Amino acid sequence: MRAALIATFLAAFTVASLPAAAREPVSAADYRAAADAPPATAAQVIATRDPPLIAYALELSHADSRAHEKALYVATTNLRALTFEMSRNPPPSDEDCAHTLGASRFAEQYARLGVINDQLGNFEAVIDANESALACEPRVASYHASIASAKLTLGHLDEARAAAERGHAIDPEDEDVQDVRARLDFMQERWADAIARFRLQVLDEHYGDYARCYLWLAQRRAGVREPELPNPKQDEKQPEPPLRKQWPAPILDTLRGELSEEGLVAAIRDAGHTDGEAREWLSEALFYVGELRLAEGDAETARRHFASVVNLRVLNFVEYGMARAELRKMRASGRD
Repeated sequence: MRAALIATFLAAFTVASLPAAAREPVSAADYRAAADAPPATAAQVIATRDPPLIAYALELSHADSRAHEKALYVATTNLRALTFEMSRNPPPSDEDCAHTLGASRFAEQYARLGVINDQLGNFEAVIDANESALACEPRVASYHASIASAKLTLGHLDEARAAAERGHAIDPEDEDVQDVRARLDFMQERWADAIARFRLQVLDEHYGDYARCYLWLAQRRAGVREPELPNPKQDEKQPEPPLRKQWPAPILDTLRGELSEEGLVAAIRDAGHTDGEAREWLSEALFYVGELRLAEGDAETARRHFASVVNLRVLNFVEYGMARAELRKMRASGRD
């Protein structure tokens, strides 16, 4: 596998060097009618106007994204450096790696390759790298979690579940394993399990308001009209911070109907982000609001929100992977 894996890394470097539009073109037809369509009436314009988050995504998609290109350049440079390092001192075959004195070092190298390829959106290479890491160190639960997360992004949910359960068998307390199992419960619509897992995460301040968003949405998808959210644990020495001032609290406010989608866009704009940072926040907002639209029964609007997440190409954010998986599910079910 090692020779094939190195070849995959070199191919990944070549692909990642291309402009984003050349790697994964996205048709504007996913977002609006053709430019040469007949003039619309005022009522039609209002009825077909892009939702605020999607309109903002279109704006950023057409903008010059130096931050995005810089991130790709840094990742490809790191990939080249690590591949060169491994070529100077090649790891043993997967069958022999666990029995060598340098097994843990080789495993760490493979894990780093997995991280870099995740940043580049080369998810098959992420899987290959972590499988080789496991060949060197079979008892590391987080490597299974990385494989599960990459398979989730690719839409292979049953395979992702199997990898996550292997990680859970090694270390049930591993945070990466817990996170991907909860997201798989959500993606596979196991609402009782998802609610239970995210409820535990909400009580752990490590996960913050993202778990609250998932918990609220899982309850809505399960048919609960007014979801309940427990308060996270607080350090007794520290006062509870005002949630509305902390991201992603504005997303949660939008899910609960306390903030409009226009208000959510304003919250992102008012934060004074660079283009790259705005893309990150917007990707998150689009995904969770897309899930809200799905809970409300508006599959088409949800699809457009998820497509906008993919188009923004914040590749290493879990929302990118979740949006891709949702789109794949919608295509498979005929809702796309």
